[in-house]
Amino acid sequence: MRLALATLLAGALAAGLPATAQAAEARATGNLPIRSGPGDFYRVIGTLPDGSFVGLSECTRQSRWCRIIYDDGPNGWVRGSYLVGSPAKARATPPEFTNPFFAPF
Repeated sequence: MRLALATLLAGALAAGLPATAQAAEARATGNLPIRSGPGDFYRVIGTLPDGSFVGLSECTRQSRWCRIIYDDGPNGWVRGSYLVGSPAKARATPPEFTNPFFAPF
């Protein structure tokens, strides 16, 4: 796992991307199905064992689903609510869209 994160970090630096966005790490809190996409309707391609540490490359809004980088199995998507690592999920989640023409009062 550490080697994969080091590889991501090196790639991020070479590409000029912020390293913190690429080096997010979280821990699984249960045996999680790894899916081919971000949703229950996608095919299960593996299992992430309880306690496993994974890298996060991206998460959907509100961290509902996160794409994992997993050395011991397939890379894919798992439910974000079963991953411990709020700072990692926050770094991997795109910012909420704000409408510049709407200002709530």
